[in-house]
Amino acid sequence: MPWENLDRLVKIIIGVAIGGGAAASLAALYGYYFILPAIFTGPTVCRMEAGGCAVLFRSRRASWWGVPTSLFGLLFYAILSVGLLAGWDDRVLLAGTVPALLMSIRLGSSLLRNGLECRVCWTGHAANLCICLALLTRIWA
Repeated sequence: MPWENLDRLVKIIIGVAIGGGAAASLAALYGYYFILPAIFTGPTVCRMEAGGCAVLFRSRRASWWGVPTSLFGLLFYAILSVGLLAGWDDRVLLAGTVPALLMSIRLGSSLLRNGLECRVCWTGHAANLCICLALLTRIWA
């Protein structure tokens, strides 16, 4: 596949991942303050306290120093979007993406350890992984 086609595909993947991750962060931020509809969390979690939001989005793991991690997610996707549009070097973008991926690994492992399913959470974590892999592809290609 010629580089131009690969680059276009990677840009599409990054754009879709940013959109999905930002939507997941927005939904999680909503869940931090209000009760999210069960379709966003999952059939098991939605039967828990406050539709699962108390367990998923209001726990100690879901905030740093009282700030919801979903707010950090929204900030990350906004800065990443600006960086992509401004033409920042992919290595700089990757350096900013690695902390987001590490946070996803931390939070995702907590979900797995506690047997929790969350469509919103996994969407955001998958988006971070896709962004990281796509940036690595751009760097290595």
